[in-house]
Amino acid sequence: MTPVRSRYVQYYVEGEDEKKLIDTLKTKLGVIKPGKVQKLNVVAQEITDMRLRALAPGTMVVLVFDTDTGNPDILKKNIKLLDACTSVSEIVLIPQVPNLEEELVRSCDIERIEKLLKNKSKHEFKSDLIRVSNLDAKLQEHQFNINLFWCGSPTPPYQNIENQAAKVKLLK
Repeated sequence: MTPVRSRYVQYYVEGEDEKKLIDTLKTKLGVIKPGKVQKLNVVAQEITDMRLRALAPGTMVVLVFDTDTGNPDILKKNIKLLDACTSVSEIVLIPQVPNLEEELVRSCDIERIEKLLKNKSKHEFKSDLIRVSNLDAKLQEHQFNINLFWCGSPTPPYQNIENQAAKVKLLK
């Protein structure tokens, strides 16, 4: 069987902070495939029929999720729903190990997430990330490396989920 070509990409991400980051990675930095980004915590919420019907034929669905909370049961259910959807050409799983903040620490030259945006606390980081207007410049200032981002292997209970981020990365 030959692989199906995906004409569209649909990212589902946990929160507004991930949405902002992925929008920056695909548009301003050009390091991941372009596509639509919508908020949907795929480890906590089931994908609805309405969402499935909105997918155009030939859509690669990319599920981005943290691995530090929850259990994989809802995620597995969502994968089954997507697998049965005729519009979905491919499902790409991207576990953030263990979460977005740690992914950014690993892929930038910072020891703590507060250093990226010069936050006073970890608590302020998410809201500041959503508000920052020059996220691309901040990432470049801290030597962001797409090869180190989304590269970890998840630990239990997500250990059986392969990190497929290479399918959306546009490596230079």
